[in-house]
Amino acid sequence: MNDENYNYEQNHCSKPKDDCLCRVIDCMCKKGATGPTGPTGPTGPRGATGATGLMGPTGATGATGPTGPRGATGATGPTGLMGPTGPTGATGATGATGATGATGATGPTGPAGESPLSLSSYAMVHDRSDSTVGQQQPILFQNTNISNKITYNPNTGDFYIPEAGIYIIHWWINARHSDNKSTCEPKTLGVELHQFWPEDILIAHSSTHNKLTCCDTGTINGNAIFEALPGASYRFINTSEVDFKLVPNDLYSASVSITRIL
Repeated sequence: MNDENYNYEQNHCSKPKDDCLCRVIDCMCKKGATGPTGPTGPTGPRGATGATGLMGPTGATGATGPTGPRGATGATGPTGLMGPTGPTGATGATGATGATGATGATGPTGPAGESPLSLSSYAMVHDRSDSTVGQQQPILFQNTNISNKITYNPNTGDFYIPEAGIYIIHWWINARHSDNKSTCEPKTLGVELHQFWPEDILIAHSSTHNKLTCCDTGTINGNAIFEALPGASYRFINTSEVDFKLVPNDLYSASVSITRIL
């Protein structure tokens, strides 16, 4: 009995009147358990190759493989055009100083230049006397040691400066309190440097460090830097409240030096 007849009978056995027949058919047609698979038969001949299908979408790029060995260097190609000049690089460190070379021969002496004006005007005078200088009277130094351009008049006590410029002057005077009209009250002895002509102008002042009584002696020291007018005259004045007397100390009783510095 084939499957088609079996299925037919099964459909008809659902009715009660055919119950016996159906049981017989069911018994005859009932399938047993599936047996084991038999061995695979030999492979049949390969069929014809089918048509090539459509290309599928490109897959994702795989990881880059390791770099292969470097090939041999090819022949040098032609030189290309020169590119634009690049920016200047940073300055490198300064190298060590080389050894000093040998001194060259001395060149010939050049022509003498013009003498500068500064230091070319000067004078120095001194005094060896024991003369008395009254109040507000000029000090009359008697001896000129040296002079150039600057001149000195021992009769008036005037220094004459012919050139305008900056001058420096130093002085010292050994003086004794000689007031005989009072009770020898202690006094400070002082002198002042004045521009005398073209007008009276105070330049500098100096005095003894201590007050002196009658017959006491002290030294008056001073110096000054001043700007002189061309042709002006300068003198030292006794500005003490008493007369004083010049006193030789070993050799000189007073000394003055004046020099142009600019």
